[in-house]
Amino acid sequence: MATKRWDFRDEDLRRYSVEIEHRVLSGDRRIIVNGREVFHGGKFFDTAGDHAFDIDGHSARVRIGSNGFGYTYNLVVDGLAIPPEGATIPRPPRSAVVDVAPAAASDRAPAEQPVLAALAGGPDQTALKRVALVRRVRSGGRWFYWIAGFSAVNFVFFFMGSSTGFALGTAIGWILQGILEDVAGPSLAWTAHVAVIAFFAFLGVRATAGAQWAFVLGGLVYTIDGLILLLVGDWIGIVVHAIALFAIVSAIISLRQLRSTPVTSLSPS
Repeated sequence: MATKRWDFRDEDLRRYSVEIEHRVLSGDRRIIVNGREVFHGGKFFDTAGDHAFDIDGHSARVRIGSNGFGYTYNLVVDGLAIPPEGATIPRPPRSAVVDVAPAAASDRAPAEQPVLAALAGGPDQTALKRVALVRRVRSGGRWFYWIAGFSAVNFVFFFMGSSTGFALGTAIGWILQGILEDVAGPSLAWTAHVAVIAFFAFLGVRATAGAQWAFVLGGLVYTIDGLILLLVGDWIGIVVHAIALFAIVSAIISLRQLRSTPVTSLSPS
């Protein structure tokens, strides 16, 4: 189980602690704020997440991501990232009821200008860009799930005696099957298909979590698979492989852009 804790305070010197407990195999995670559980959930293969909660009037969220070989955990409070060494955050806004006389129309116009300017600015464009990039990365990573799934379907069709299959599946499994038949005999040749299916399914888990190496490795293997189809003249399979590779390459580009997109952070306390 992976855990991480942040300790920080606000301008009134009130101290806060946020802790996350993440069971990486089951996907279960708990978020604890000042000893009180504010979130408990998750599911198998849930490799990422963005969980929002409140801390004494502060808007907070814990973001779970991946650096390729493990998970990353980031705490954001009022739009500002809390560094591991702690920080001092601004006090939360306080609403107060003030009994004042109605302002004249000429007095209201100047006061409304800052509000209208803020509304005209719209949502945070950097945040919107990051959301769009994350969606592209996950969409590209899901192609590995499709490749593994259709490879499994093709494998079942073959053993049922069917000569048809889906073009999105892989051909490299049949090459490995022939090698295993020569080395270990026909009784173990089927394990080649299981290994290929498990390989692409694992890449799907890591790629959707943001692992660039999974995209690169999977893209290279699937390119080799496409070259095999090119040698046998399966043009439908070549076109489908090209579409999948385009999505994978687009995800790699989006992942690099995501890592270079700035995130607002706080100075240490």
